[in-house]
Amino acid sequence: MGLDTVELAMSFERYFGLEIPDAVSEQLYTVGDVANWFSQQLGLAGQHQSAVRTKVAEQLLSELPPSATEATPLRQLLPGAPALKLYRYALRHRYELMLPPLASLPAAPAVPSLWERLTGRRLPKTPYWHTQTLAELIDWAVATNYEKLLVPPLASQYEVAQAIIGITSYYSGTPVEEIRLQSSFTNDLGLD
Repeated sequence: MGLDTVELAMSFERYFGLEIPDAVSEQLYTVGDVANWFSQQLGLAGQHQSAVRTKVAEQLLSELPPSATEATPLRQLLPGAPALKLYRYALRHRYELMLPPLASLPAAPAVPSLWERLTGRRLPKTPYWHTQTLAELIDWAVATNYEKLLVPPLASQYEVAQAIIGITSYYSGTPVEEIRLQSSFTNDLGLD
C-alpha cells in the first residue's frame, strides 16, 4: 500500500472507530470492499433503509416541480447552469445542504473528431451527471454532506457506503459523482 491509501485507510478507521487489520487491508481493493467490511464489522450488512436518505430525498424533491420523481433525469430537472445554480442556492439556504460540484462540460479537444471535420460541426458534450437521475443526485448529496448527515453510529449499510464515498472523495480529490462502489482505489481513483 502506498502513502495515499494508508492515509485514506487511517481516515476510515478514525471515522468509524475501528482498526483495519493489515491482513484485511491488503484485500480491500474497491470502495465497495471497504464499505462491505465496515458494514460487517458494525453489524449493518444487508440493512439498506436509511432515514437520512429519505430526508435528503424529501428536501431535494421539495425544490422541484411536483411531477419530479427519483427516476426523473437530471437533464430534465436541471437543464443548464442557471437552473443548477438556483437549485444549489435553495438547498444551501433552506436546508444547509451542499450539492457536489457536478463537473461542467469538458473542454473541447484541440483536434476535432473525424465527424466534426467532415461536417464542420462540433458534437455537443454532456457532463456525466447530466445523464443520471435524481436518485443518483440524492446519493451524491448524502456522500457530499457525510460529515453533517452521517454521524456515527450509522444505521445502515447504505450510510456506511455513502460515508466511504464521501471520505474517499475528500482524500482523493475525485468528485463523488465519479466514485462507484466498484471503483478501484488504484486503477480508477489513482491512489497509490
